[in-house]
Amino acid sequence: MDSSDPSQAGTRASRARARRSRRWSIFAGVYAFGCAVLTASLLSTVLGVFAEVIGLPAALAVPLLATPALAAGTAAWWALVERRGSVTYVRGAAFGLLTALITGGFWTARFASVWSVEMLTAGPVPLLVGVVFGAVAVAGILVGLPFTYARRRRRPPADASPTANSL
Repeated sequence: MDSSDPSQAGTRASRARARRSRRWSIFAGVYAFGCAVLTASLLSTVLGVFAEVIGLPAALAVPLLATPALAAGTAAWWALVERRGSVTYVRGAAFGLLTALITGGFWTARFASVWSVEMLTAGPVPLLVGVVFGAVAVAGILVGLPFTYARRRRRPPADASPTANSL
């Protein structure tokens, strides 16, 4: 007598998919954090001044400024890609964009809480914030694509899209 119950096999498969989704979401957060650390280290002279202005220790400015990307990247990947079960380049680009904008929004809110909202509207600051968010948006989109490629390559064959042109 065979003891393998089809309902148990389906439950095991769904648990395995859920574990895989959680793992890839965490990988996405770590990847976003790594990209943010790299970017912050390349821009460390400018971001060091920003860190001092908002009260962060200068020695830890780079990892502290990148830290929100860890949580934002994990949540964005899960919400946009894993939860929907569709790994597409458009969703991957949206993951990068959303992660970058959430991280930038977090630090903009921190700046406003330290220096008040009036400082965000003074002089050329709105233009500067707009330029920074524009650059961050483009960088976020570009950062999301390689991770999406890696995720698509690691999918089990049963989860793969039936067409070669699935975006």
